[in-house]
Amino acid sequence: MSVLSFPRIYFKGYMEWDPCTFNNNDWSQFPTYDATNAALNWNYLSSQGITQQNFFTTFRPWAIKLQQDNVDSPQGARVPAEWNMFGSHGVSFVQYQNLLSTITGGDLGSGPPITSDPIFGTPIAIKGDNGSGPGRLVDTNPISPWSSQIYFGQFQFGAPNYTTTGQRVYRMHSRWLNANRIYSTDQFLTSPASSIGVCFQTCIPNNLITWPSASGSQFINALKNAAAQPGALGIMIRFTGYVNVYFKNGILNGTTTQPRNYEELAAALAAAWDQWKLTGNTSLFFPNPCYSHIVGAIGVWNQGELASVPGGRCLNADIPVAPLGLSTTASNAAPPPVLITGHESKTAAVAVVGGPVPLGPAAVNVDYGRSLISLDFSGVIPELGVPGTWPSDLKKADFGPLTLGVVANNQFTPIAAINYAQYQQSAYEAKAGIIDIPFPNSGTGPLLQSGTIAIAVQGQMALLEQPLTAETDTRGIYLDENEQVEFNVTVCQKGTPAQGINVLVAKYDSNLNLIPSNQTQYVNFTNGEQTTVPVPGSNPPVSSDVTIFATDQNGAAAVGIAAQSPGFPVLAFFPFTGNTLPQPPASFNFTDDAFYTTVRVLPFDDQLPQQFIDLWNSTHDPNTMWQFVYNEILYVYDMLFNVMLEYVNLGSQTAFQNNLQGIWNAILKEAALESTYAMPITRDLSEGKRQTLQLYIYMASNNFNLNGAALSKESIPAGWTPTK
Repeated sequence: MSVLSFPRIYFKGYMEWDPCTFNNNDWSQFPTYDATNAALNWNYLSSQGITQQNFFTTFRPWAIKLQQDNVDSPQGARVPAEWNMFGSHGVSFVQYQNLLSTITGGDLGSGPPITSDPIFGTPIAIKGDNGSGPGRLVDTNPISPWSSQIYFGQFQFGAPNYTTTGQRVYRMHSRWLNANRIYSTDQFLTSPASSIGVCFQTCIPNNLITWPSASGSQFINALKNAAAQPGALGIMIRFTGYVNVYFKNGILNGTTTQPRNYEELAAALAAAWDQWKLTGNTSLFFPNPCYSHIVGAIGVWNQGELASVPGGRCLNADIPVAPLGLSTTASNAAPPPVLITGHESKTAAVAVVGGPVPLGPAAVNVDYGRSLISLDFSGVIPELGVPGTWPSDLKKADFGPLTLGVVANNQFTPIAAINYAQYQQSAYEAKAGIIDIPFPNSGTGPLLQSGTIAIAVQGQMALLEQPLTAETDTRGIYLDENEQVEFNVTVCQKGTPAQGINVLVAKYDSNLNLIPSNQTQYVNFTNGEQTTVPVPGSNPPVSSDVTIFATDQNGAAAVGIAAQSPGFPVLAFFPFTGNTLPQPPASFNFTDDAFYTTVRVLPFDDQLPQQFIDLWNSTHDPNTMWQFVYNEILYVYDMLFNVMLEYVNLGSQTAFQNNLQGIWNAILKEAALESTYAMPITRDLSEGKRQTLQLYIYMASNNFNLNGAALSKESIPAGWTPTK
């Protein structure tokens, strides 16, 4: 099943992440963005002397100024715009000088490795719509590390004569988040998200794959043939990002502006803006991306497997364990905070060198026909953190021999040892973290069928199989005012979709706290068996609204929700059997064995088009209408997403009106669904604001001449588009 079956193609390299960081609120000292309302945080900014009357001249100079942050840990001087003011949200595999992202090998079966094939050493690529531009990184909730999505148009691998291209159907979502991916006591490694490991997966159906017309590659031929077999749906791509690095311009890219810290960043930003203010020239604007090391695999997508969720028999951390060979010494690291701010997660810093740490999640596939156990360890073992210059030491922490076994009747039965040589760095990179273990004897198959898979480390149960999982491909949901949607949750038992299993769905807020029934409900359930459960620890006691489903013959349950109030609810899934309801915790950690989807209920702006209409019908003044759309809609994108100045100046009425056709196409709701060229790329334009912009574009295209007719919501003819 999945990339754990054969054939497999492995790749390795680096991923470039180029988000605009201005709306992340990573640092508590600078809460610039009001995410709920998709607006600047005027309450905070007013304390900095920035108001709705003067922001056009005061906001950017303040945002690029180096300022002391005494609130966050570690303390230090930073700029409120954070580390990538001119980010485009682009996502791409690095192909720079000798730092390449390429196919490195593969396996056709469990026999000896094949060391030569025409596709080895050829590039991998993730591209935008119709193969143009990069993919895009967009968070459902921009002030969280658990809701990242990759929008893309194509995935491609192989050299020109062996190029295989797949068209996107399913966007990717961050899975297997692991805040302990770097084993270190150094808090600076976790600033802002260096230590987080993450897995992304997508699948391409057979009818959207373009194979090379004639291939001399045995791996492409084997993959093409396997994907066409009964039960196969297409191909699966899965990769893991880890050991994330910042301020690497000139090392992992050819950008000439190369700040190495916030002091140098502030100086470079000041130079860029000084030139723009004098000349309108953006040539000194520069990206400052984050980079991840990546390993990945391409395999066969089979029936019963979700497209964006790593499947199989899933194992999660049970008891934290300590690496060997590290003397236990006290650390000067600050105690990690409980609250996660923005994308920042400092939980990775261990209190002492040699202290225990939870291992990351794993997946297991058991091929009874081949008598083979395959483990996806791509996210399990942390790297040792070594402060200093990049490239970092990617040495794997040594936990000694791991023991794969089965727990049944509270007894652990060993099956096989996994030695350090099988999970150390070179082995990890060679096979994207996949470890294959033959059955040691004829009793292994029945043992695996009857028991719970576990990984023991130094006599402790470090990883334990989750008997039930509940996942969805619909991990990022956007709802407008008065909008509702249904999505499927699939429950698996030992990796297989299971009928008749119950799943309880609970509502959490953006801080991952269970929402009491007497507080704001960002969404309401529209189906299922609706009931309430207690909120643990509440005093006086309060309850929380939940809904319950039983899965169908495909292991799926359709969950319906309707928008109630703007915000960022997280819907958590709790699968169970029997009649006793599970108790959702008062709060949950997204890095644990949590099953969930993220929702963005967009600002409620349905009144805005009518306000625009009434203003025009009473003033008939184009300049007044421009001020309305700028101050109500465009200003936040003009201020925060400054890379737009390279394409169109959203603060200029003339520039906007010279680009009406492109803006019209970019703001269409159809574009917001999946396009890598949607505007805004952050998908936070409400339907009310979209309709208001469309009314303005229609009027501007007609030179604000409606031939004496009053403006109304029906003024735009069906199918109309601007011609300039």
